[in-house]
Amino acid sequence: MTLTLQRVMFTAVVALASFWTSPAHAQMVLTSIDALRREVAAGDAITIVQTDGQRVAGRLVRFSEDDLDVRLAQRLPATPPTVTIPIGSVRSVDRPRDPVRNGTLIGAGVGAGIGGALFVNALIIDRNEIDEWAAFYLGAAAVLTGLGGLIGWAVDAGHSKPALRFEAAPARGPTILWRPVFVPGRVVGVAMSISR
Repeated sequence: MTLTLQRVMFTAVVALASFWTSPAHAQMVLTSIDALRREVAAGDAITIVQTDGQRVAGRLVRFSEDDLDVRLAQRLPATPPTVTIPIGSVRSVDRPRDPVRNGTLIGAGVGAGIGGALFVNALIIDRNEIDEWAAFYLGAAAVLTGLGGLIGWAVDAGHSKPALRFEAAPARGPTILWRPVFVPGRVVGVAMSISR
């Protein structure tokens, strides 16, 4: 009975450890501000790098046609709680994938609670024979904890938004094309064209 309990505990610990880590997911890369506006929503955790190199991290509050408001994650005493950033000054925006740890922990907690309740119920009913049934109920609590963690991980992973990155197109300056103009035997000038 003790060997079986050890196996069950080991399996539960390995299952929880494997669900603790998040699988690697591809990152969505956007190049259009309209596509970014469709993908992010108020409350999303984002990091913005502006054209001057300043980095702003926080939660999106509002995304309008001209600017966006971000509630800062770490505030200094003299800074406002929300900053407004013009769309024209945004160089890149990152939104990380929502981690599945919280779903795993909630599911494992529910499973452990059910297993603990079964153990306490058995203790109330038959306290005198605890040496006979305790290992079974402890093993069942471990299995329920692992199963709850698995279900919580699956639910949270199914509802998580994918990671995305927005890269603004670099500002293009004027394009200058030139070519020499020839007449038989010599160069007589240069033809130039300037386009934006």
